[in-house]
Amino acid sequence: MAIKIKVLKHPELTWYEKLYIPQILGGLVITLKHLIRFKPITVQYPEEVKELPERYRGLHVMPADDEGEIRCVACKLCEVACPTQAISIVAEPADDYGIERRPKVFNIDFMRCVFCGFCEEACPVDALRMGMKYELSSYNRAGLIHTKEVFFDPNVKSNAPRNNANFLYEMGKGDILDNIEEIDKVKKLTGIYTES
Repeated sequence: MAIKIKVLKHPELTWYEKLYIPQILGGLVITLKHLIRFKPITVQYPEEVKELPERYRGLHVMPADDEGEIRCVACKLCEVACPTQAISIVAEPADDYGIERRPKVFNIDFMRCVFCGFCEEACPVDALRMGMKYELSSYNRAGLIHTKEVFFDPNVKSNAPRNNANFLYEMGKGDILDNIEEIDKVKKLTGIYTES
């Protein structure tokens, strides 16, 4: 088997192209057109606020449940999912119905946080979301460690059920069980749920 070799020659430039002056002048004309039709893109921040995309991942928010309480059940899944180990949770027992624990301490260290959103995806009870706030500056390091009191926003509501025993979706419909007898039947079931 023989190897075929193809020789490529560079194109020869004419004397006019070798001057390079026409190309330089053409580039300057394009630059001058951009300068004349200049539209400023600078945002005069704090007076003007930039419109953020819907999927922007900013400062974390803890939504409230129907009673106005923090939804977090201190399962620590967000702490495990965090790639930079920026989240630290200390749990305490809770007396609420359907909840065994609640967070006594919930801190996020923003010197480590990379705003990846893994904590939001790992949360089974919709207790942590990525908000739209982006002002995180501080004059010292202690100001970059935020607690649950900073994240909790009673104005943000969540429609997700608070305990997973009441969180069985009918196949593809998304209906939430609210009858006590149906919930007890679901708790007794084991195996794989399939469409009938």
